[in-house]
Amino acid sequence: MTRAGHPGFQITAYLLGSLLAAGVADAATAAKITVGTLELNYCNATYGGYCGSIRRKLDPTGAVSGSITIGFEYYPRRDQSLPRLGVILPQEGGPGYSSTGTRDAYINIFNSLRNRRDILIVDKRGTGTSAAIDCPGVQQGDPGEPAAIAACGQQLGAKAALYRTELAVADIVGVMDALQISKVDFYGDSYGTYVGQTFAARFGGRLRSVILDSAYPVRPPDIWFPTDWARGRDGLDRVCERSPSCQALGGKSTWRMQSLLNSLRQHPINGTAPDSDGMPLATTVDVSQLFLLMTNLGNSPVSYRDLDAAARAWLESNDALPLLRLSAEYDTPFVTDAVDFSYGQYQDLVCQEYPLHYDLAATPAQRRVQYDNAIEHARQNRPDLFAPFTLDEALDSNANFTPLATCLDWPAPLPAYPQGDSLPANPVFPAVPTLVLSGDLDSVTSVEDAGQVAELFPNSVQLVVPNLTHVTAWYYIDSGILPDGGDTTHCVQNVVRRFVSQLSTGDTSCIPKVRPIRTVARFERSVAALKPAEATSGNAANAGKLRLASGALETVGDVFSRFLITYGSGSGLRGGKYTYGRNGSKYVFQLNRVKWTDDLEVSGTMQWYLSSGNVTASVTLRQGGKNMGNLSIAWNDLKTSAIATLTGTISGDAVRAKRIAP
Repeated sequence: MTRAGHPGFQITAYLLGSLLAAGVADAATAAKITVGTLELNYCNATYGGYCGSIRRKLDPTGAVSGSITIGFEYYPRRDQSLPRLGVILPQEGGPGYSSTGTRDAYINIFNSLRNRRDILIVDKRGTGTSAAIDCPGVQQGDPGEPAAIAACGQQLGAKAALYRTELAVADIVGVMDALQISKVDFYGDSYGTYVGQTFAARFGGRLRSVILDSAYPVRPPDIWFPTDWARGRDGLDRVCERSPSCQALGGKSTWRMQSLLNSLRQHPINGTAPDSDGMPLATTVDVSQLFLLMTNLGNSPVSYRDLDAAARAWLESNDALPLLRLSAEYDTPFVTDAVDFSYGQYQDLVCQEYPLHYDLAATPAQRRVQYDNAIEHARQNRPDLFAPFTLDEALDSNANFTPLATCLDWPAPLPAYPQGDSLPANPVFPAVPTLVLSGDLDSVTSVEDAGQVAELFPNSVQLVVPNLTHVTAWYYIDSGILPDGGDTTHCVQNVVRRFVSQLSTGDTSCIPKVRPIRTVARFERSVAALKPAEATSGNAANAGKLRLASGALETVGDVFSRFLITYGSGSGLRGGKYTYGRNGSKYVFQLNRVKWTDDLEVSGTMQWYLSSGNVTASVTLRQGGKNMGNLSIAWNDLKTSAIATLTGTISGDAVRAKRIAP
């Protein structure tokens, strides 16, 4: 035992007396600390964190020489006067993302537990500070380009077999050993759940609890993961049924997707629309692009919100811009440093471990024969895998729904590391408390996928959260981490924290109350086509002016919805600009002549208070070059059936109205 009251943690002697006298260790003032056998350097003033690394053999068998640095960050508990209650180990997904790159979310999620718990964030080999794989062709170019993928494989050579999940998990345990940490509370999201299953099957005795957020099985029963596609496609109907504006239309959203698909089979749509950076981008909506948009639904609440109405705008009034914008936002180039996201590590892991339709031990020519045979078998026996799209339409899109042809030229695995998943031959999963979280709109890792994972663990519970997409406990946007770790539900993180502290979900009554996605009622080019806002007591505005009020609300709501996919600034659907950023516990949006319809410009300020869910806006309306008046708008974003209030003056008449919140 050390003076800090638990094995493995020593604070530098010159600081120890004052820390213990205060009862709380202000470790942020120490330039270095010793934890277990390692000396760590202070590296994060925001959260009081320390950085360290260990050296590991690149190939534990010794067949390939060399070593690799495994980097990590360590956040000591605040109170050093008492023994720690545990260590939380979060793991990010991808594959390819660094876990330290998501520190903001993880620290915010578990911040309320830090008084007696430490947080350890380790970058898996090949990511972040653990020798991130950097293949220039896929990192800076097209990550799906076959020649660039082949070049990446040639760059890695024999090392391609050495970034496997079981080796990464062994590295994590190596860090734990060096820090003298016996057990951890594991949290993993997306591919981090794959890491969690591997950790549990290989080092189950080192786990106190497991939380798997948006999980999929390491050993899937079906190589095509068909439930993922079905979740997204059918999710459009779920979203529509839960949204009053869409439900009122009758019919099904999937029927309208079928109509749009039939139209695109005859005539693709070409045009220019604002991308996620707010820049005009030439784009095309064709059969392949529609398939890509639908496969991406699980990553994008905005697409769930807009797609049905965008399809109707094209089919009913030949208005292509809403669809083109969704396409441009999807096409926005995602170029990032390998330290943040390694395309090379992603490609390497899916080739080495994910189920393929061919054997990497075969020659490239033989692989192609095996691949063609597998596709033909599916074509003949499973033609409805991606209905209403044909199998060939799905394949032509080059969607990343499963690693199909991208590994045809990847290096053959080493004999010591044969192609296949990261689990031992006959895995046994520990009976530690395990929580599996799923969003019921997640088409990346479906509810069904997660249920298969939950069945592996003897002491597990699966919670399905309605109206959420991929990853339920946090959301990160590039303009900054949302307060409280990005949990806009004000629900899921409380369950996660309680599970770590009490090893039980406790009261989950908030889960069914997570509000639905509010869909766009309809896109219109002119405010004259909008339904007037509903007049309330004190209103003096006529129907035309109440239509202007409706247009202002839709404009503000369109900007608000896009905080998830833009990067601090963007363009209105039909013109104008907006910016936003965090100001304490709220987000502030500045609108400058933003146009959702062609004939209305909206300028002003919108504020989103995350703790309460309240959204308020004060805006000025311009039409035909004239100032039409001012409105104050308010709604609560947490409410299931939120109603927005609109008050102000338009052309001298008092506006008092309400309308369903956007």
